[in-house]
Amino acid sequence: MSRKKKEVNPEHVGGKEVFGVTALSTTGGLASIFMSSMFMSYMTDYAGLGSFAAALATVLLLVARIFDALDDPLQSFLMDSAKPRKMGKYKPFFLFSILLTTVGTFFLYAMPAGIKGSQVAVSVWVILFYLVYDLGTSFNNGNLLYRTMTEDPNERAKLVIGPRLWVMILGMVGSALMAVIVSINDAYFHNYTTTYSIVIGGLMLIAMVISILGWAMVKEKHVVAPDKEDKVKITDIFRLFKVNKAMTVRFVQNIFSGFIWTLLFATPTYYVKWGYCADLTTGKVNMTLLGTYSLIVSMMMMVPLLIGSIIATTIMKRVFKGNPVRFSRCNCLVQALGGAILFLGQITGLLQKTPAVFFAAMFIMALAIGIDFVPGSSIDMEIMDYTIYKTGKDRSALTGVAGTFLSKAQTALSSALVGAILIAIGYNVDSVTGDYVGELSALPGMLNWFIVIMGLVPAILGLCAFLVLGKYPITPDVRADMQKVLREKDRREEEA
Repeated sequence: MSRKKKEVNPEHVGGKEVFGVTALSTTGGLASIFMSSMFMSYMTDYAGLGSFAAALATVLLLVARIFDALDDPLQSFLMDSAKPRKMGKYKPFFLFSILLTTVGTFFLYAMPAGIKGSQVAVSVWVILFYLVYDLGTSFNNGNLLYRTMTEDPNERAKLVIGPRLWVMILGMVGSALMAVIVSINDAYFHNYTTTYSIVIGGLMLIAMVISILGWAMVKEKHVVAPDKEDKVKITDIFRLFKVNKAMTVRFVQNIFSGFIWTLLFATPTYYVKWGYCADLTTGKVNMTLLGTYSLIVSMMMMVPLLIGSIIATTIMKRVFKGNPVRFSRCNCLVQALGGAILFLGQITGLLQKTPAVFFAAMFIMALAIGIDFVPGSSIDMEIMDYTIYKTGKDRSALTGVAGTFLSKAQTALSSALVGAILIAIGYNVDSVTGDYVGELSALPGMLNWFIVIMGLVPAILGLCAFLVLGKYPITPDVRADMQKVLREKDRREEEA
């Protein structure tokens, strides 16, 4: 009696592809950790630049966003306009991303001591290599690659989860970095500027090698060639906002929800250092305790992000019946709840007396953010599909460029808010010892403002994001018709 062969899914992605996209994410993921959660504190506390550092870092991040306003659309235009080759359409740009991101991050943390006597030289160095780093991140949009590797939503989820979990694991390793830097510094260098440069530079070089190995394993299958009679234009992004209502709703929602993560990430390092690890009458910091608390802070962000990524697919399938929009709206409310707990804890004095409340609120917010990655990625890739469905043309990179620019702008503005507070109080730290040498009476007010940034504001933003996402136009019926149309389009192109 013959057995019936199991039908093979032509859109299946195997272990090699999952491993490839996971390894590919190493450089971008590690650099993101270094640049979002550590760069501002490194510049102000450990780079040896004095009070000038806060102003430089703040201006730098704002200037970089102006650069992005011109650069991101251009890079997206180049990606959408590229002709499919044997290597793929988008894959070559990811190699550029790996190299540029590594070089930029490496040299930002390896500033030559000889230029630190000149504010002009320091400014040129930092701006130059930040822009190199920024160019690299603009070419790194994983959803572009995942969409071309398979059209099966379930298989796409597999591709999304691998890099997400790997970046979270890197984040957990990175959470111990402050403690590692303190230990290495005490044992060998006795200068935090030198220690930061060696540790972060070495990690970025290792990440580059791993990412290139992963890049070699990735293969694009579903690539839409540019229409010869209708070439890609940078200005197409404005047309997309008009014809793709889903893109518009998602963009407006991200204006609110995207700030929550960047605000949460921007302030804990400072709050923990001066709220729990410093003597505010002398400015002296217990660096050993800071290393421990920095580890806890990072774990309260990275562990829930990891847990959220693992459980998100199951929750979306069983609780929300595969509806990513309903799931994402729920996550917005949970993020708002965490922010409210932080703010209420500060104004009642509970936060200062009980660090556990601070860590618990961070855990709640980070868990909701981690869970939201899966439905959020599903929505973003669906919007790319919706562009093809509505226009018949692939504008996937341009579809995502507004969101990419917004995400970078939010990171910059969040850091700029912190920088503005530091500039206002004349923030000044001894880069060798880590102790405060500025006006001590300003520190309590600084802590209050930090909780407004990471607590009250996210609570309001979460509620706004919940309301906006309720206007998302892709219903289950539209989704089914869209998938049918795209499958037919692929069949015709294969026959041609």
